[in-house]
Amino acid sequence: MHFPVNSLVSRRLLAAFAVMLLPFAGRAAINSDSNWLVRVWQSDDGLPNNIVTGLAQSRDGFLWVATPVRLARFDGVHFDEFASKAVARDHDERISVLLQSGSGQFWLVMDHGPVICAGSGRSELYTNNLPEASAQGILEDADGGIWVFYRGGMVCRIADGAVKRFGPQDAMPSGPCSLAQDTKGRLWFAKGGQLGVVRGNRFQTLKVVTGVASTARVASARTGGIWVAAGTKLYRYDEGRALQETGSFAPENPGAELTALMEDRSGAVWVGTSSSGLFRYADGRFEKVPTSHGEILSLLEDREGNLWVGTGGGGLDEVRPRVAELEAADAGLPLPTVQSICEDKQGGLWATTQNELLVCRTNGAWVTISNVADWPGVRVTCVAADQKGGVWIGTKDRGILYLSGGHFTVWRKANGLAGHIIHALMVSSKGDVWIGQGSPESLQCLRQGAFKDFQLPPNIGIIRAIAEDTKGDICLGTSKGALLRVRNDEVVNETPGTSSDPLSIRCLCATPDGALWIGYAGGGLGWLKDGHYRRMGMEQGLEDYYISQITDDGRGWLWFGADHGIFKVRLQELQALTEGRATRVKSVHYGKEEGLPNLQANFGDSPGTLKSRDGRLWLPMRTALAVVDPAKLCEDSQPPTVLLKRVAVDGQPVAVYADIRPARDALNLAKPAGELTLPPGHHRLDFEFTAPSFTAPENVQFRYHLDGVDDGWIEAGTQRSAGYSRLPAGNYRFRVSACNSAGVWAENAATLGFSVTPFIWQRWWFRLAVLSGFTLSVAIIARYVSVRRLRIKLRALEQQAALERERARIAKDIHDDLGGSLTQVELLLGMALEDRTVPGRMEECVRQVSSTVRQVGESLDEIVWAVNPRNDTLPDLIEFIGQFAVEFLHTAGLRCRVDLPDNPLPQQVSPEVRHNLFLVLKEALNNIARHAEASEVRLRIAINEEALNITLEDNGKGFEGTPSGTGADGLHNMQQRMSAIGGICRIESKPGFGTSITLILPWAAGGEKSNVRRMAE
Repeated sequence: MHFPVNSLVSRRLLAAFAVMLLPFAGRAAINSDSNWLVRVWQSDDGLPNNIVTGLAQSRDGFLWVATPVRLARFDGVHFDEFASKAVARDHDERISVLLQSGSGQFWLVMDHGPVICAGSGRSELYTNNLPEASAQGILEDADGGIWVFYRGGMVCRIADGAVKRFGPQDAMPSGPCSLAQDTKGRLWFAKGGQLGVVRGNRFQTLKVVTGVASTARVASARTGGIWVAAGTKLYRYDEGRALQETGSFAPENPGAELTALMEDRSGAVWVGTSSSGLFRYADGRFEKVPTSHGEILSLLEDREGNLWVGTGGGGLDEVRPRVAELEAADAGLPLPTVQSICEDKQGGLWATTQNELLVCRTNGAWVTISNVADWPGVRVTCVAADQKGGVWIGTKDRGILYLSGGHFTVWRKANGLAGHIIHALMVSSKGDVWIGQGSPESLQCLRQGAFKDFQLPPNIGIIRAIAEDTKGDICLGTSKGALLRVRNDEVVNETPGTSSDPLSIRCLCATPDGALWIGYAGGGLGWLKDGHYRRMGMEQGLEDYYISQITDDGRGWLWFGADHGIFKVRLQELQALTEGRATRVKSVHYGKEEGLPNLQANFGDSPGTLKSRDGRLWLPMRTALAVVDPAKLCEDSQPPTVLLKRVAVDGQPVAVYADIRPARDALNLAKPAGELTLPPGHHRLDFEFTAPSFTAPENVQFRYHLDGVDDGWIEAGTQRSAGYSRLPAGNYRFRVSACNSAGVWAENAATLGFSVTPFIWQRWWFRLAVLSGFTLSVAIIARYVSVRRLRIKLRALEQQAALERERARIAKDIHDDLGGSLTQVELLLGMALEDRTVPGRMEECVRQVSSTVRQVGESLDEIVWAVNPRNDTLPDLIEFIGQFAVEFLHTAGLRCRVDLPDNPLPQQVSPEVRHNLFLVLKEALNNIARHAEASEVRLRIAINEEALNITLEDNGKGFEGTPSGTGADGLHNMQQRMSAIGGICRIESKPGFGTSITLILPWAAGGEKSNVRRMAE
């Protein structure tokens, strides 16, 4: 239902609009300073001194800054200081002006005369024929000569190692001098009110300017000729033409002198003064440009188009057009926090503030509509404009207002509106008004004057964002993370296909490629297209996880308002990420460097951001309304030059970028050739690198790779260093690349090849020696093991052979002794049976059988004693021999005297030795009993360190020479048996004096002597 506002109220409201807008009609033109952004570096930021006397940019991109105390090299982030005496020994004067010549040499003019030419780690000093005065400027002519002009008007030229001082003889006018070289290579001068050129080392005056101050300044003009600044006027002049006055500026201090003059690449002319600051001339008018100090000493335009200003006490200024502004109370906003914003058909901006007021922007200023006398008193939440020129206004308690043609139409619950609080409004391409509401949570569409209700899933939260995609579908995001799509008036819940854990949705943005971009609270950025979904966050390169606003600038970038301010990402990079062709994107952040400090995006109602018809982006922040003009952004398509600045091993520099001073005891990284050799015992290797860039140095990002260590490129972000722990011996190559603020990566990376020397044990000859020694050791060990195995095997074979011999001996003894005796018993028993009828014959046979059986028993005892291992000790042997001898001789009827050792040591005696020794003794006793005719026998056994001695002596008849018969065989067997066990048998006899038999068994043969000694110890 329509409620037209009466004409009186309408007239009063419109009149109030007009009255409130009048005071703001000229505010944008008054504040010319708002068009420029000035960044300042001072001593607290690393600048050596706040007085900057000279500026130059080197081929590698560094900005060189001359100060009274030191020279500094600047890459946009860090200053590296150089003392004058480090460049020229024994000279530490103030540097007045600075120049880099076409050959890459730096020329430094010091106070009181000295001029230094430095570069590639070498320097050359000029002092002869130079005045002791302060230089005012320096330039290079077309022939490579260096011109220096001084404050007193003196001029010198340095060429081919010689210095020429000009004077009246060269037709040089008197008075202060300024020199400049034009685009044709002509050298111009302004001196004492005269303008002219220098030809053949002679000053030729072309124009005498009446009324021009003697302290004029000249600068080259891009279109030919020169600019001349004198007093408060700017002139244009070329040979053969009239002097043309182009403009005039009004310095605050009438006595201010001109100190600097230059034309930038856009054709604007910059004028520096001694006390009134900096002025810019463009489009036929001058404007004052803010600087940190009123005294301007030097000007320079870098390769990226930034203007650098050296001041006489305010430090170093960077001046560039402001691309972003903040509008708050000074622009007319009653509260700096804007909630919702839109643009009507006529180009007027409408917004609602956090304190529920409606404001309108006209002629560059905001007017609070809610404060007019006839305002209906509603609390507004959001605004949206349609194609007919009307504005839809959502309220918190009065439904919806529609303002068109100066009349309000009110839509309330009584007219079919479902909720009390309007949180989101959007006018579709078909003209339908989509309304997201709360209390209750609902969605309606106002179509041709009637509301259409839509059934929503339960418990989805408040609709915060509405967007229309390229297919005409209406997309909705809610506070509880629900993503809905209305297609053909049917609501489709797409939440299950986007996230298993829904996060609150703060904003939506549809792009021309058919994609829908979703801003989450804590979930980063979502992308949905043709049923495919992906979510990305800070790990993929975004600046924040909390995305409150998304805007497409139409220039290939998506802009984001987030909890940590404003940033943008190239849409092409985001598309590559969603398609899997990339893993990261490059975010460009806009903060205090762009005049946007401490910002946090606002959210809650829709529409929450705007791209106006003039291309500017309006992003509501908590503390102000940010306005960004992408057209003013100079996108640098040239990637920065990447440089290695320093390489350190355990904190000690081993390579430095020495472009102006010598690199003592270190590799010079400024030279393209050179290899670095590192010691093997290092703990840490650190690389420092940079990429001089000045448009947005805080957005320059790096990546690096160490061949043989890193699997791929390491994304370093804005970090300008890389470190590695101890590297093993080998050859390496470190590479580093960078991209500028526009995301353009350098094609050629900075590289450094180096090697880590091996430890002595890692060298080839040492390894060869170790390998040879190892091989020899293995061979020796293998031989030792094989020999030992052979010895063990031989010992086993010997033991087996000994066992076989012992078994054979036992078998032989049993066969020869026991077998023969048993055969004899058998024969005797047979004879007894045959002769049993013969008286006495039976008894005789039985006695013989008994005697034979007793001998068999004794023989068996001897055999058992010989094979029993318990008798393998020396005490057992001595005891057995002594007992056997006593019993044997007693049976033979002979007296026996025995002399045995007391407590003999338990020396081991093998069975073979015991057996043979016993048989030899037994044979000796048999011989005595049968042949010696003795009455007494003496047995003596002695033990010493060397051998076992057994002596058997009788008092028989003895013999002389060698016995014959069976006795000779016995003696021969005795010697043979002793020889078999390594012993000696000695027989000594004389007729009538008996016989002495000595058996000597050395321990080396019969047992281990070491065992005896060890047991004795």
